[in-house]
Amino acid sequence: MSGKNDNDRKIIYSMMGVGKVRGTKKVLEDISLSYFYGAKIGVIGLNGAGKSTLLRILAGEDTEILGETAISPGYTVGMLHQEPELDDEKTVLEVVKEGVSETVELLEEFEEINQRFAEPMSDDEMSEWIRTATLAFWDAHLKDSPDGKGQLAPERWRRASGGQVEVQHR
Repeated sequence: MSGKNDNDRKIIYSMMGVGKVRGTKKVLEDISLSYFYGAKIGVIGLNGAGKSTLLRILAGEDTEILGETAISPGYTVGMLHQEPELDDEKTVLEVVKEGVSETVELLEEFEEINQRFAEPMSDDEMSEWIRTATLAFWDAHLKDSPDGKGQLAPERWRRASGGQVEVQHR
């Protein structure tokens, strides 16, 4: 056994005979390549050689091409552009927050939880709050209940989007 993930040997993207024409100029001609999950690839060329065009094709942003491209089901491709399109009506901070909105939302939720922990509450209220708060963060839930108490309400347990494992010691 190699110890590698099976995805390490899986081709996740291929392009066959790809070309790009702008007017009468051939920007790219008969490009074929495939890459494996986790591959790191460098694209080197002179200015105007078609490097950015190739990346836009790989990202699926430019579909007016000759040839074929294919990405394996369950995989996505993203691209960080040289010149991002920015909204002139927004501040730099607003643009950055928009770009990392998922992280900002998590930080805001974290702050809300911290504020809740600062409020006086009984041990039972604290236990319930911890269970409620942590269920929102995890895709898979593991629960080890040493005394069989503190069971999660079934409706909360079902909200877990991934797997659930519960162990009760009696």
